[in-house]
Amino acid sequence: MLRILLLLIVLPVYAFTQTDYIVTAKADTLRGEVRILSYDIMDRVQVNTGKKKEIFTALQVLGVYLDEKFYRPVQYDKRVMMMQQLKAGYLSLYAFRLPNQATYDGRYLYRLDGKNIEVPNLGFKKIVSAYLEGCPDLSEKIKAGELGKKDLDQILDDYNTCMASARPAEAAPAAKPVVNNRVIAIQNLKQKIAGQDFASKKDALDLLNDLEQKAGRQETIPNYLLEGLKSYLASVATVQADLENLLALLKE
Repeated sequence: MLRILLLLIVLPVYAFTQTDYIVTAKADTLRGEVRILSYDIMDRVQVNTGKKKEIFTALQVLGVYLDEKFYRPVQYDKRVMMMQQLKAGYLSLYAFRLPNQATYDGRYLYRLDGKNIEVPNLGFKKIVSAYLEGCPDLSEKIKAGELGKKDLDQILDDYNTCMASARPAEAAPAAKPVVNNRVIAIQNLKQKIAGQDFASKKDALDLLNDLEQKAGRQETIPNYLLEGLKSYLASVATVQADLENLLALLKE
């Protein structure tokens, strides 16, 4: 996981040519004409290499280099959006398309611990100071109005410096995985898929492995993962009943 996170941070540096490209979840680099397509649930990325045109879901992409800008998939609310990376670090800043807009005017703060927020227009001092309370000096400056929305670059620099110098916290013991109805349903579906032959089989199995781990730790399953699984298995008629049963269990 750490290796993938580091790759996402440094990918923009390695723009070997002016050619646009995407890096898939399988770590393949495809160069050519690239387009980012907005959808209600999950964005898509289209790449035309000159030999063929392919479309990938946001879950199938690690990153996109387009017009000298870098984009990566980010979960926002119940969607997975391709957001433009403006600044990278433990705390990163992304730009995203607001509803019914083509420009990337929204701002999103993304932390590697998974706690992310949209940069607010109203209540900036209260919301952002609370979000960054792990660095008290910075949090107080924001709360006092010394640093505001126009100072986002400095806020990110100060927070990342604070986190880099912070004393590592003692890791809590990992919860022991348990076998429950959700885990059993996932295992049964994996067995049925194993005997099938379809284009997105590997992607479906990889996602099911991830879901099995989350279910075993009794974690809440994000809706975008369920939508991704449905899309991977849409063409496999023989497993639809098992899929519906699993989705119902995972939504409980």
